[in-house]
Amino acid sequence: TGISIESSFQFGWTPLMCAASVADFAVVRLLLDRGANACFEIDKYTVLMAACTAHASEENILKTVELLLSRNADPNFTCRRQMTPLMYAARKGYPQVVALLVAHGSHINAQDENGYSALIWAAQHGHKSVIFKLLELGADKNLQTKDEKTAAELAKINKHSEIYSLLSLAANHLQGKYHETIKQEAIYKFLTAVPDHRVGSYSAFDDMEVFLHGLGLEHIIGLLKERDIALRQLLIMQKDELIQVSL
Repeated sequence: TGISIESSFQFGWTPLMCAASVADFAVVRLLLDRGANACFEIDKYTVLMAACTAHASEENILKTVELLLSRNADPNFTCRRQMTPLMYAARKGYPQVVALLVAHGSHINAQDENGYSALIWAAQHGHKSVIFKLLELGADKNLQTKDEKTAAELAKINKHSEIYSLLSLAANHLQGKYHETIKQEAIYKFLTAVPDHRVGSYSAFDDMEVFLHGLGLEHIIGLLKERDIALRQLLIMQKDELIQVSL
């Protein structure tokens, strides 16, 4: 009569777990529609975590993760190392998946057994786009690991110099009413994204704008754009150069 929806392979994974791990959206949807459990976990590793670490296009991962969340997969379930799906997605470098998980209630500043947050994982692995997304959504860059290392320090240790500059210079001003406004805008823009689920364009901020908002310097965005100064250039400018362009 064929294989059971919830049968386990020799290593304990169900067909759904296997399909999610390669972000095969069509198979995942078929299995869910036939009654597969979106909350399945083995040894505290969930179907959602498998999807967040898939080796596939981010578009397919995004659609798969969104489908699992719509079937009540828990975005805050933790594995044996206390990692959440958000941490797995940040470590792999998937900014759109990160934004989706936060929009569905994932705790952005949760820390694993070693004190790593999603931001710290992204900094260690050099995923700049994920770092910008997390900062935009209100991640705390001052959290420390259990060895008392911040995201900036781990970026420096791993020779991600641009990320180190960003994190060490940016003040943590994404708080209070402003932070809530940004988060609400991001969630709204995600939920009203185009029908094919490509949400890469939903952000209201490019790299420069996120960085300057983080410093509380949003009032000079127009000036920098007029002078065609990019973020990479701004990070290495000396004091006299900043004065020369009226900053």
